[in-house]
Amino acid sequence: MVATAGVWKKKRDDLKTKRNSLFEIYAKDPQNFHLAREIKALDDEIADCTQHLEQERRSERAASSANRLVTTPK
Repeated sequence: MVATAGVWKKKRDDLKTKRNSLFEIYAKDPQNFHLAREIKALDDEIADCTQHLEQERRSERAASSANRLVTTPK
């Protein structure tokens, strides 16, 4: 599961980098609605990646908790 979370984090970081570079251009020309739509689409993808990351982390914690709760017979 850690590998999957790493993939989502890498994708999110790549999207953030692209989004931030577009936003710098947009900040100089706020009337450029095409850029605004591109940034919005990237924001949606970033949010999706973040949601997947959080879900992976919750799954890892749940699995870790379940492993600690399992008792071995004596």
